[in-house]
Amino acid sequence: MSHLQTLSSLRQKFGFKAPEVAVDHLIIGGGVIGLAIGHYLTRSFPNKSSYLLERHSQVGQETSSRNSEVIHAGLYYPLDSLKTSLCLRGRKLLYDFCHSHSIPYQKLGKLIISKSKFEEEYLKSLYTKSQHINNNQVLQRQVYFNDLSGTHHLPILPIKLLNRSEVLDLEPDLTHQLGNCLLSPETGIIDSHSLMSTLENLIDQCDNGAIVLNTSVVRIDKAKSNSGWIVQTKTTNPQGMDEINSVLARCVINCAGLNAHNHYNQILKDQSNQLRLSFCKGNYYSYTSKIGVGSINHLIYPTPSFNPNGKTFAGLGTHLTLDLNHKIKFGPDVEWLETPTDVMNSTDGSQSVEEIQDFWVSNLSPNCNRLEEVFHSVKSYLPKVELDHFTPDYSGIRPKLKGLNETQNQINRSILKIENQKQDLLEDFLINQSDSGFYNLLGIESPGLTSSLSIAEYLTKSIQKDFWGLDFRKKGNSRVSEIGEIDAWG
Repeated sequence: MSHLQTLSSLRQKFGFKAPEVAVDHLIIGGGVIGLAIGHYLTRSFPNKSSYLLERHSQVGQETSSRNSEVIHAGLYYPLDSLKTSLCLRGRKLLYDFCHSHSIPYQKLGKLIISKSKFEEEYLKSLYTKSQHINNNQVLQRQVYFNDLSGTHHLPILPIKLLNRSEVLDLEPDLTHQLGNCLLSPETGIIDSHSLMSTLENLIDQCDNGAIVLNTSVVRIDKAKSNSGWIVQTKTTNPQGMDEINSVLARCVINCAGLNAHNHYNQILKDQSNQLRLSFCKGNYYSYTSKIGVGSINHLIYPTPSFNPNGKTFAGLGTHLTLDLNHKIKFGPDVEWLETPTDVMNSTDGSQSVEEIQDFWVSNLSPNCNRLEEVFHSVKSYLPKVELDHFTPDYSGIRPKLKGLNETQNQINRSILKIENQKQDLLEDFLINQSDSGFYNLLGIESPGLTSSLSIAEYLTKSIQKDFWGLDFRKKGNSRVSEIGEIDAWG
């Protein structure tokens, strides 16, 4: 079954159904990005209704709960990318939000280490870039927008270049075969589950917002009157029975993470090609001993592992992170999964359309076969660790617009209309309005958690500017639904 046949089968299975409920904002996906957007929309547009759909029984069950829980500094990405600007802004917003809402976090700092001349030169280039970022007045204004804390005079990306002796004074367990290293004092860790729970509660407390669980989107059609989008949903009730409903949404926000491309493809006018995400699995391994790590107090990152082109990196290396209980884990590594195209072409017809689209679910267990490889990677910078204390813990899957198949990469660029750009936008966050009132957030991987609030802020401003207009608070511009109607729907 091809990807086009899968989409066609889904639309045949769920025929058109006239809408029973009307809403202003319909958010697809209850990960940390969707929750942050729901929070910003309900607060920013009090006279608009905002519903969030989550297909699982709880929010944050996919990528948002399977990551390193690191608050990133914003160092690795191209200077003029959304990843840089939104990570810098998001880090500040997130620390402020944690402080004001009592969300557990620690600002531990991160060491990025080098073990070769090539890696040392790369870290020097990162240090130089950090100075350019600190001198960039546009980024400074973005990061400190509406800041009343008095911190706007501080560097937006404080980075220190340390020599080997200085690094070993901080972390004596590290190998002595080090070059110069970078210290990022603003990097930290967060309880991501507490963050998502807080955002969920804030949405629920608003009379213009609601979260609908156990509800997936199965079909999307443009309303003939151009008044929005008719979104068909499938809700599984407590008895395990499916209920099919239909809602007219004036504005749809597609932030479905690993499934976002499937919703995007439903509204493409040209169905000859389809957008595809690549799926990059990252395995995490816990370390159950103090041997070789007894003095660790920082997050430890090796120099990023580069793709074959030598210009872009597949991941940030198999790094050491600490949780809020000071337990150590290593990961993620980089394991590319079999592409959805191959899976769909090889199916024997025994799987449902939904199972084919969610092929990656069967890959969520950590890969035990990669443990020894991870051990050797870690041992290169922590020479006294022992293999017996490594235990497979969990894994997460990163949605990437750019994969290993360059033919599909070019199709993605063409569909998204981002060919011939100065930099490859497939490697950046992609936030667009593909059709009137239909917003997409694609390829939201690291630093997505750090950037969650700034992404929500960015999208909310876009919706206000492009869709509602600056007079959205004007009397008479009221919401198209009452939130109580959710009882009959979800």
